[in-house]
Amino acid sequence: MDVDLWRGLHGGYNPLPQRAASLLLARLGDRTAHVLLADKMAAAARLTAAGAVFPVTPVVLSQGQGVDPDRLVPVAAASAGLFLKPRHGHGGAGAFGLRHDGGGWQIDARPVDATALAARLNRLLGADDLLVQEHLAPCTALADLATADRAPVLRLATARRPDEAPFLQSALLTVPVPDRHPRDFLHGGIQVPVDPASGRLAAGILLGAPRRPIPRLPWNNARLAGRILPGFEDAVAMALGAMTALPGLALVHWDLIPSTRGMVMLEGNTGGNWILATLPGAFGLETASLPPLLRAWLPT
Repeated sequence: MDVDLWRGLHGGYNPLPQRAASLLLARLGDRTAHVLLADKMAAAARLTAAGAVFPVTPVVLSQGQGVDPDRLVPVAAASAGLFLKPRHGHGGAGAFGLRHDGGGWQIDARPVDATALAARLNRLLGADDLLVQEHLAPCTALADLATADRAPVLRLATARRPDEAPFLQSALLTVPVPDRHPRDFLHGGIQVPVDPASGRLAAGILLGAPRRPIPRLPWNNARLAGRILPGFEDAVAMALGAMTALPGLALVHWDLIPSTRGMVMLEGNTGGNWILATLPGAFGLETASLPPLLRAWLPT
């Protein structure tokens, strides 16, 4: 799949296949900073002091403990919804939205009975702690890009050369596709490159059909191409502040949501997906090429 995707986006031979890229990116620079970002609780505590804003986390469910969903009813009732995710990991694995409407539970806007929910919670708790966070609604200006309970996610790549200040390397907005699972890499999200200088959106693409530009969403005609992303400067400042607090890292991809309470950071990834990392560059929307930058971090 990587070979075909690369050819469709960039043409020619992929110089750094996904597995090789993941292994390389996870090893460049300060190992302790990699470990910190892999722990969402520890990263939030450290980076809040640097000015980053994270989701409110009213409950943390500990690994190995059994849990009855009824325990979460008061927490769910006190907010517009919840979002649960493992404390460690990346790429949204194990994460889901959760609501209780008085009549029962919903996972990602679909009804689920308490028995099935309990089984899911306890299966995840067999492997990791679970963070129970507030559900983030999209800001009003981007409500037409949301799908059910899922807001668009802004992915900012911040990079630095050894011993230099960090800079914004590229930006990408992922718009969720109705009736597709968010982990469906080819069809679950429309990937929209963002001009790093202005915050202006380009036409989007589905990775399953990378040669077909999408200037407007096909299901509601919402505009993509030419639209200015609200709060973009705030998001960039937040990501650069977080990167400055981790001086030993070459490249971090930060996931943020433009929410009703402003830009909120979800997490930072030092591995990430190489196709997504290089996608803005395929459209000329990057401030520096990644391969030469990463080579500068390799041991001599």
